[in-house]
Amino acid sequence: MSAGSILERRWLQLGLGLIVGGAFVYAGWVGFSDARQLADSVASLRILPTRLVDPFALSLPMFEILAGVLTVAGPLRRSAALGLGVMTVIFCAAIASALARGLVIDCGCFGANIPSRARMWLDLGRDVLLLMGVLIVYRPSGNHWPGVPRDPRQ
Repeated sequence: MSAGSILERRWLQLGLGLIVGGAFVYAGWVGFSDARQLADSVASLRILPTRLVDPFALSLPMFEILAGVLTVAGPLRRSAALGLGVMTVIFCAAIASALARGLVIDCGCFGANIPSRARMWLDLGRDVLLLMGVLIVYRPSGNHWPGVPRDPRQ
């Protein structure tokens, strides 16, 4: 691997870290500013027990903001990206589950919207793109993933 491609990967990771981290900081801020709406969106998924909806809706924005900031800058960038990745997989599963069950909801991820199936598909697609960005930010600095053998031609 050339020094140029390593530098390019670092710039890509930094740029995606800014985009992904900024998206989660924004989502956290929106959720924090309207926790009732976020709690209603979480409840509409019909996944969590009722007594856990409010604590979840109150803690989720704080986690999104903290992990988003750490993804943008900080020595814990990979750890924050891992946390955001796990959370994004859960979000994708929740939206896919709602779609499969025929629910029409507003995920509330970036503020209130008019619930529709088309919007749910867009939300799922956006979350998949965010997950891809998070995975690139999480990827180790080297040219391989841990546990995956290196290509001997490199």
